[in-house]
Amino acid sequence: MLHVEKKQFTIENYTLENGKSIPVTLGYETYGELNEDKSNVILVAHYFSASSHAAGKYSPEDSVPGYWDGLIGPGKAVDTRKFFVISTDNLANVQVKNPKVITTGPRSINPETGKRWGLDFPPFTYRDMAGIQYEFLTKQLGIHTLYAVMGASAGGFISLEWAVNYPEMVERMIGVITNPQNPIITSFSVIQHAMRAIALDPNWENGSYEEGKGPIEGLHLAVQMMNAGAFTPEFYEQAYKRNHNEHEAYQDITVQTSFEQQLAKDISLGSSFLDASHWYYTCRATMIHDLAYGYDSLEAALNKMNAKVLMISCTRDLLQPTVYNRHMVDIMKKQGKQAELYEFESLKGHMGGILDHHLFSDKIAEFLK
Repeated sequence: MLHVEKKQFTIENYTLENGKSIPVTLGYETYGELNEDKSNVILVAHYFSASSHAAGKYSPEDSVPGYWDGLIGPGKAVDTRKFFVISTDNLANVQVKNPKVITTGPRSINPETGKRWGLDFPPFTYRDMAGIQYEFLTKQLGIHTLYAVMGASAGGFISLEWAVNYPEMVERMIGVITNPQNPIITSFSVIQHAMRAIALDPNWENGSYEEGKGPIEGLHLAVQMMNAGAFTPEFYEQAYKRNHNEHEAYQDITVQTSFEQQLAKDISLGSSFLDASHWYYTCRATMIHDLAYGYDSLEAALNKMNAKVLMISCTRDLLQPTVYNRHMVDIMKKQGKQAELYEFESLKGHMGGILDHHLFSDKIAEFLK
């Protein structure tokens, strides 16, 4: 098992796409050893609710390793005997209350006011995240070539932005359960409703709230919406069993069914590190992800890529459907670029890209050769 250490970097003044400049401090982790000419670097960007903890453990006592530990490590698909892997936290990381997460966002202190940013924190994009990582790697670590950049879901959004906006630096791009544009249906069915649930919570005001009296109900509903889309219908039927004898739920409208109670319990247990304002901002960045933004078309944006591209999609993914992967790869092939789509099936749906990595690890290992 890899032993990992949390580190941090700071950019004193970073100018976001919207023109506003902020100080940025983010956490990061590394796995493996950097070679002499710094040519063996793989950047891993994390998904919506994750962090830079992609592999290994901080201590042997940790209950679980990083989310992609099955992919990253000695002898694994992303072989740390060969590659130097870097992963950073994102702006407004939703796990801001996790002591191992280091992030800048609405809960951070605005140096100009001495108070929390709240909704005065400027909105960011995943292109901004790629830009922050670019500045960190090039100016602070002296790394000017990426053997590969890869990520799942929102991490794939960041990876795609890298390939389009820093084409001279990226040799390979792997996008897992992701797309060049966040589907409008996902924005409507999950993202927008989650933001509304948070904003409608009576304790929510200007993105801040009295400690201990946060928009818990709004946040829990937002998390439930994301989870509901992240798995397949069959998965939910298996994971949250019906009780055919729960008479109270049929007689009293205020009594929840057993499966409602179980989901509420699971959401509550998984929300201890989460913050509503950071969830809100990350939702916004996800909603407006559009690789074609600032270009004449998606085709024009994709034409900027020099990297070899591997898109990996779960055919049961409700949040990032395979059809948009196919469309992207078809465009790139017509442009004469090296791009391929690898499909797998999993009842875990979107989360199959995290939890069922064994279904595509061999493909990643082959691509990295």
